[in-house]
Amino acid sequence: MPPMLLLLLSLGCGSGAPPNVAADPALELRAPQPQDFVFGPGDVIDIKVWRHEDLDLSVTIAPDGAISFPLLGRVVVSGKTYPQLVELLELGLAEYVVEPAVAVNIVQISNQKVFILGEVQNPAVLQITTEMSILEALIRTGGINADSRTGNVLLIRGTLDQPELFLVDVAAIYGRGDKTQLVQLQKGDIVYVPTKTIVNVERFFKRISGILGPFVGGSVIYRNSENGNAQGASSVLD
Repeated sequence: MPPMLLLLLSLGCGSGAPPNVAADPALELRAPQPQDFVFGPGDVIDIKVWRHEDLDLSVTIAPDGAISFPLLGRVVVSGKTYPQLVELLELGLAEYVVEPAVAVNIVQISNQKVFILGEVQNPAVLQITTEMSILEALIRTGGINADSRTGNVLLIRGTLDQPELFLVDVAAIYGRGDKTQLVQLQKGDIVYVPTKTIVNVERFFKRISGILGPFVGGSVIYRNSENGNAQGASSVLD
């Protein structure tokens, strides 16, 4: 079985038919904050050790997330932020070098992918090479379709086990210059622009599952809040 994108989106309570998303007012959710860049396989980094040019290294992170570094051997760097990587290398080199000072330069990014889906002109997988806002990503996919709901664009973020769902009011960004909604995208983010009218939650999730499947190699799982999931998404699409 292929890996699943487990979106534990709590969709109201009660058993039987899923709730109608138009039944309740939309829930307000906080906009996510930017995180530090996280290294991953395929990224090319340039490492310099002050006053120790023999230890300088330009290397591509291997598929297993590791690099081979002088004196230290195999070092796993995937999943680490810039400060974490610098600290890891300096701690390791401290056994061989007096007060090592390490600098890491990002030469090429290959693992920072985001998914832009739904009511956009050209749904796509985009590669983040520098900071990319949700508005820039939507422009790069050709813009939003006329029958989309721009006030409640979905942003799905987090791990497969604990995804988070956010609402982003894209209309407020270009309508009144609301910079609080100008979210900076992060690795693995899924942006989904819904249609203006979504009648049935279950039908919607079948649709989004089919759309996401080719991109993430799995399917979306629908669960309601009776299973003990966190409250929050029963009417985010309205």
